[in-house]
Amino acid sequence: MYPFYLEIELIKPVENYLKNEGYIVKREVRIGYCRADIVGFKKNMVLSVELKLNDWKKAIMQAKNYQLGSDYVYLAFPLQKIFNVLRKAELILRKEGIGLLAINEKTNEIKVILKSKISRRMIGRITLNELNKKNI
Repeated sequence: MYPFYLEIELIKPVENYLKNEGYIVKREVRIGYCRADIVGFKKNMVLSVELKLNDWKKAIMQAKNYQLGSDYVYLAFPLQKIFNVLRKAELILRKEGIGLLAINEKTNEIKVILKSKISRRMIGRITLNELNKKNI
């Protein structure tokens, strides 16, 4: 698959990556005033991912919101966009503790470009139990 044209095309590679890492994955989870595209649950840890094709500024605003209910937060962009995101936002991402994932357009492989730091903003952790109750 080359290149990605729609954000929805980014879901499957990231979802598969997280499942291979041992996470239980949910899509479109409400955290604060936004919906995280993908949320992974593993033991007592919550990891949220915002998928974007371009708008890194909006992605950072959303990621900061996700830090209120997640231990770790990542942005995921197509590999061909990563250099531009790093050039413009690397200092902000590092300062805020937001990680960055690259999705290879040809192989759908995920590479961690920047590791997320544990959230300093967390005011309450979302739980898988809580999500399952809402879906009933």
